[in-house]
Amino acid sequence: MTDIPIGNAQSIVADAVELAGGQRALARLRGIAQCDISQAVNNGAADARNRVLNALGYAVVEVIRPLKGQNR
Repeated sequence: MTDIPIGNAQSIVADAVELAGGQRALARLRGIAQCDISQAVNNGAADARNRVLNALGYAVVEVIRPLKGQNR
């Protein structure tokens, strides 16, 4: 499985909206709030984005990495 950069989240959600026939249709299909989809498409709150991505079958995982030369 290949990780996808979180920067691609907006396009993933936008593609799902287009395939479903609109935000309202996607909300009904996936059982999520349309306002969450709107926020995810418009780079809104991370919580809304994560809920939508989870509903689309993606697991959002936060990773902490040390800065180069730190925490050796």
